Amino acid sequence: MTKGLILLANGFEDTEAITTIDILRRAKIQIDLVSVSDSLDIQTQSNMYIKAEKLLRDCDLNEYDFLVIPGGKAVYNVLSKLQVVSDIILEFDRNKRLIATICAAPSLPGKLGLFKDLEFTCYPTCEENVLGKYSSQGVEVHKNYITAKSMTYTIDFGLEIVNYLLGSVAKEEVYQAIYAVKK
Repeated sequence: MTKGLILLANGFEDTEAITTIDILRRAKIQIDLVSVSDSLDIQTQSNMYIKAEKLLRDCDLNEYDFLVIPGGKAVYNVLSKLQVVSDIILEFDRNKRLIATICAAPSLPGKLGLFKDLEFTCYPTCEENVLGKYSSQGVEVHKNYITAKSMTYTIDFGLEIVNYLLGSVAKEEVYQAIYAVKK
């Protein structure tokens, strides 16, 4: 079974995380909600609280096939300041496992030089100091990376993760379910 983790820190963008989790779970993809702090209680960017399922320190990264990082203030206020986050990104890259980032979050692998020869997208201005080919597209898929521009593209982002992991049939099934398309 395909299994991933989504890194959550205080200030993550609500829609980018919760909608992505919903889409992946509709596709029967296991995704663990992982707190990078010492608490399972995480405050979203809009000041709601959710409960993570695990603490990062309790995770065995070898159990995971993919990584998701939502955007929001957490990217600059928390995640970019934690060496462990950079280490995780580098480990997933080294092992060619999927890394999916949205909004401000593509700046994390980007500033590590991982987009050097790739097209990527992110929230405008977050591409500064990132080596790579910035695109203004809503979602970009290149090698083992999926990047998305902003909260507006969260559904497309989630569907592209499903497509990458399970293929176009699974993506279409989730698409039809969430858009209430008759078969």
